[in-house]
Amino acid sequence: MKRYLFFCQLSLLPAVAVQAQFTAGSEGFFIGQDSQVSIENLTLKPSADFSLNSQTITISPTAIPGTPPSISRVYHFSTPINFAGVMGLFYQINELNGNSESTLKLASGNATFISVAGGTVDIGQHYVSNTVSLTNFTSLTAAQENALPVNLIAFDVKRMENRTVLTWKTSREINSDYFEVQHSEDSRTWTALGTIRASINSKADNEYSFLDFTGRFGTQYYRLKMVDTDGSYAYSKIRQIKLEAAEMIRAYPNPVTDKLLIGSKEVITSIKVTDLTGRSLLELSNPKPDQEFNLKSYPAGIYLIKVETANGKTQALKIIKQ
Repeated sequence: MKRYLFFCQLSLLPAVAVQAQFTAGSEGFFIGQDSQVSIENLTLKPSADFSLNSQTITISPTAIPGTPPSISRVYHFSTPINFAGVMGLFYQINELNGNSESTLKLASGNATFISVAGGTVDIGQHYVSNTVSLTNFTSLTAAQENALPVNLIAFDVKRMENRTVLTWKTSREINSDYFEVQHSEDSRTWTALGTIRASINSKADNEYSFLDFTGRFGTQYYRLKMVDTDGSYAYSKIRQIKLEAAEMIRAYPNPVTDKLLIGSKEVITSIKVTDLTGRSLLELSNPKPDQEFNLKSYPAGIYLIKVETANGKTQALKIIKQ
């Protein structure tokens, strides 16, 4: 029978918390939406029903390395979890480990790679919390902003022309290796789209971008896997974008230097290529699925490609020829 937790009163911090442990069996512990619970002074208030299944939570006094390192209270989960809602933790003054209590932030990731997630501090209660949406994390602690390996201060996804543009910004990186861009159609199963090399060690702001040219339809999900030089990693928050039906038609790469591929999840009946003056350069009826076009001989500039599908849909795509 599934067990339920309904604790609403926050417990006082025990005098000794080193290597404390909580275990939930296969039947799991259930926490109802907006119900606040305290587990070994880790507080959880999920924004939707949440369960801990086959999970062991261990408290370690070993801090996450940084400048300064995290506080000497790190919660480790035996398997990665996803959580959305308010999360917080109580700590002792002797666990501050060189951190300024008034500026502590909640931080999450894995055992050696933590990203600061922000939050507020109640100095009187020695408690830090934040409203979060975290995926696949195995460790939770508190730290100063900019103190731990990667501080991701922005991550956005938007649609431009015929591509989905991902941009992100970091304010500090320590031993960071690369970012892996991941995509999902259900926010549960993820596929790697590509990687972007990180700055390794940097105290300055760094901006990154990635272009997804694949034709997609409906709500799409993206996240970053931030990988350290020792192989450890953490995930960013998930970003989503809703693509309309017209996005089912795609043309890539864009910009193009040689061959251009035009495809669709629907049957294409005609393709017409014109320049910006309307002069027709190419017309083709009933092209093959995902047919390539050689634009190598075309002068550099902007071209319009009008596509019609068997069900009557039309879409004009702007292509940049380099």
